[in-house]
Amino acid sequence: MRFGSLVLIILLGLGFSLTVQAQWDAQISQYWRTKTFFNPSFAGEKDSIQASVLHRMQWLGITHAPRTFVINADMPIQFLGRKHGVGVLVTTESIGLFKNMFVGGQYVFKKSWKKNTLNIGVQVGMLNIGFDASKIRIPEGMTDYDQDLPTAEAEGRTLDGGVGISWVTPKYYVGISSTHLLQPTFDLYDNAVADINRIYYFTAGYNLKFRRSKYEFQPSVLIKSDTKVTQYDVTARIVYNKVFNGGVTWRKDDGFVLLLGMNIYGFDVGYAYDLSTSEISKASSGSHEFVIRYTMPIRLNKKGQNSHKSVRIL
Repeated sequence: MRFGSLVLIILLGLGFSLTVQAQWDAQISQYWRTKTFFNPSFAGEKDSIQASVLHRMQWLGITHAPRTFVINADMPIQFLGRKHGVGVLVTTESIGLFKNMFVGGQYVFKKSWKKNTLNIGVQVGMLNIGFDASKIRIPEGMTDYDQDLPTAEAEGRTLDGGVGISWVTPKYYVGISSTHLLQPTFDLYDNAVADINRIYYFTAGYNLKFRRSKYEFQPSVLIKSDTKVTQYDVTARIVYNKVFNGGVTWRKDDGFVLLLGMNIYGFDVGYAYDLSTSEISKASSGSHEFVIRYTMPIRLNKKGQNSHKSVRIL
């Protein structure tokens, strides 16, 4: 059965009096490469300008399965004698007949103790959600449905925000955050409402360097919850000579993720393949995720001006 038809059957079964309440944020497997996606306090985490692009194709083989595109960039700045962080985030996602887009900015207040930093971040932006009822296809033979079913596109737009806090050291990081603080509600049609719940995150990671070895072990974890459903990602990665990396993630009640990556000339390229062991695996061959992140080191002087240094001559 096609995904669009499945959505239709659900709508018809409810008489199109629909309230959508679910974990809204897109699934991201390479979460350590795009931490500002779910926690704004990681903006300006390093003394560099960072920009990344992520594309995710989820549940291949299923019509209208989720497709996610994320662009984010961040950097540290200095004013009033203190270091701060700023960032931008743009996300788009399509799933079934729904499409949503978020565009926002991020600010981080930083407090340092020696080489350790406490970061408090906020995120504010506009969230747009749309539903294209014109693409609804009624399965052959189905006659028991609402004749007033909408046939046009509908969309809504509202302010949305998030907040996060993190503790970053040279060896490890820990962060907690929440997105959709305002819990926005969209009235798409007369009897169709989309409610977006707050989502809470916990993340942590460690960088274990071995003596006289080119290998590093980088375990990490991401916990995501809307207080009704909780998801755990536990990851183990090995980095060789600061260039090649690979690993595996265990995702609770879903399966495993195979990871590969390479870092060269300031470009961090990553690939993830999700191998599901849940019921969805009967209809899908898995999910693919690609990330490209570019890092350009900068140096903040006392006057707050940035000095750039090309990574090609490091």
